[in-house]
Amino acid sequence: MIQEHPVGSASFRRNHLGTGKRHTSCLRCASLQTEVMKQNPAIWTQMTLTRAILPANSTAEAIQAIRKILLVDHVTLHMLNNPTTGLDNPFVRTTYPEGWVSRYLLNNMAVTDPVLQRAQQGDTPFFWSELILNADQIRTMEEFGRAGLGTVGYSLVHIDPHGRKSVLSISRVESRGWDEHIEAHVDSLEQAHMDLHVKALAEAAADAMGIPHLAPREYECLRFTAQGKTYSEIAIILNLSEHTVRSYLKLARVKLNCVSLAQAVAKAVRYKMI
Repeated sequence: MIQEHPVGSASFRRNHLGTGKRHTSCLRCASLQTEVMKQNPAIWTQMTLTRAILPANSTAEAIQAIRKILLVDHVTLHMLNNPTTGLDNPFVRTTYPEGWVSRYLLNNMAVTDPVLQRAQQGDTPFFWSELILNADQIRTMEEFGRAGLGTVGYSLVHIDPHGRKSVLSISRVESRGWDEHIEAHVDSLEQAHMDLHVKALAEAAADAMGIPHLAPREYECLRFTAQGKTYSEIAIILNLSEHTVRSYLKLARVKLNCVSLAQAVAKAVRYKMI
């Protein structure tokens, strides 16, 4: 029987949201993208974000995707430290330049960052233009501006059922049309934040356990090895040379501090990396 899922309905989301596949029994699939974009651009944006975030190899890769999809200058996800919830150290991923991040950390600018201070005090989203700044916070925002990073922003705060809090901030230099841009994408941002929160928690836990981060290709080669694929089979699947596959697997083995590939696979499985 041919099915039809109205755009935005529960059945539509169940069959389409977050998947890169067509639901072949759905009458709308032939023109799905065009219809969604016309009827509800917000849902289309949410679908696009979900497709980018969930399969991303890291939180850093995911926020780069958000930056590109939402056409903003910068994106930052900050997991706030709270020893009572198991987050002893802050976890931050950002698209800001490394030089600026180093300067921010070395000068302990977090204590005068009005965005972070506001987020720590509440749980509601806010435009940066709403912030009431003291003298130190004004200087901090001026430094952002002088660095060319932009002070036009919007931040969301998410607290999960275990009390773990994260802040997702997006920003740009140009202020024109900013409020309208956020209003058009606020639902997509909220869903993206929840997806990022889960991904960041997994990475933060890995950091706490001392689990090394593998590069995407190293991870893929190790995952296929765990599935019983040979070097040549992995090379064909990933369109790489067999020599390159061996190199990636060697790097993965070294990073996992293992003497054999079998040991590396076992360790990766134990740490739930693959």
